[in-house]
Amino acid sequence: MTTTFAPALPLQYPFPPGEMGTPPPILDWARKHRPVCPVRLPSGATVWMVTRKDDITRVLTDPRFSRNLVYNGAPRFVGEDFTSMDGGIFNLDPPDHTRVRHVISRFYTRAGVETYRPLVERHAARLLDAMADGPNPADLVPAYTAPLPLQVSSDILRVPVEQREAYQSFFRTQTNLAVSPEEVAAATKAVAAFTGDVIDAKRRHAAPGPAQGPIEALIHAAADGEISETELHGTVAYLFVTGSEPLVSPLGTGVFTLLVNHRELKDCLNDPTLWPRAVEEVLRYHHNGVLGLPRVATEDVHLHGVTIGQGDGVCTPMLGATWDPAHYRNPSKFNIHRKTDGTATFGAGPHFCLGAALTRMFLQTAYQALLTRFPSLLLAVPDHDIPWELDLFFTKPATLPVAWDSQP
Repeated sequence: MTTTFAPALPLQYPFPPGEMGTPPPILDWARKHRPVCPVRLPSGATVWMVTRKDDITRVLTDPRFSRNLVYNGAPRFVGEDFTSMDGGIFNLDPPDHTRVRHVISRFYTRAGVETYRPLVERHAARLLDAMADGPNPADLVPAYTAPLPLQVSSDILRVPVEQREAYQSFFRTQTNLAVSPEEVAAATKAVAAFTGDVIDAKRRHAAPGPAQGPIEALIHAAADGEISETELHGTVAYLFVTGSEPLVSPLGTGVFTLLVNHRELKDCLNDPTLWPRAVEEVLRYHHNGVLGLPRVATEDVHLHGVTIGQGDGVCTPMLGATWDPAHYRNPSKFNIHRKTDGTATFGAGPHFCLGAALTRMFLQTAYQALLTRFPSLLLAVPDHDIPWELDLFFTKPATLPVAWDSQP
């Protein structure tokens, strides 16, 4: 890999967060002074990081920056994680990416995800019933923010939640930036085996008629020759890894943020039409990870006087986009009434997040169910005592002790 200036910024994980798990101060410094700068990853590899919204959008939409990290001879600067699984939709550029995405896109449109809203409501109500009957105070992570996304995703993918739970530690290892490359490779191998078992079982028990879920649609497409077997396995594995864990993060951080911003929460409780605005602001204010999913330059690209060489890795931190003061006035203020939204957190270009509509519907339903059921909910410890998981790709509270008024 070629870099044109050094040294790389010392951005080893875990990154020290700003207040309440917000962007590390180094991102703001880099945006002002070195908007394109080299950073050193835990693996020891050096990649470029761009930190301004316009530059991030450029990288995400410029075909000279590829998402394919597994082509023959590609630099393995991120390790064997879920983003570098051969054939997965993450690692396909157009037109292959467009072809595979088309197979499952109907399940993730606004209309498609609305069919899942009763599912989210049902699982949320059951978890909240158990929470009401349990101890008070309680830890919201095991009671609500962790199980709800897993149970909803398992139903959407039509796989028993018990089967997925057995592999949950492997999914988490794949998105953990503090473990060794060997551990990530072992987890990826286990997830690939799990994915193969699920596909084989669904093929043995295939029901006649149209596909009833995303995995069945991919299996049908492979049988019809629309996608390859490698694309089938890689994309199904992607659906498992991204189906629940990325929702745990904004669910936990969102509830935490609303609880410490009492006026914003009160506004939502008084006017339920504001819940979608609260979701947008949470998505803008917090993002799952700091560095974002990497790209690789397919040729030399010049940006801000820096030459990003062919084969160089480039990271696009979404917090660099959604906290850019050139686009978001007073970005450090959590404000559900701002006119801007959280769309930038889902990326841009061909790889704009497939699950954007699902995420919005899920969070709106989950926030409203919890905070309407327990309108007196509050943190059971001072907000600065909440521990944050900073070694994971998906940053979130490690625990979230809460209490509420038990009187009707």
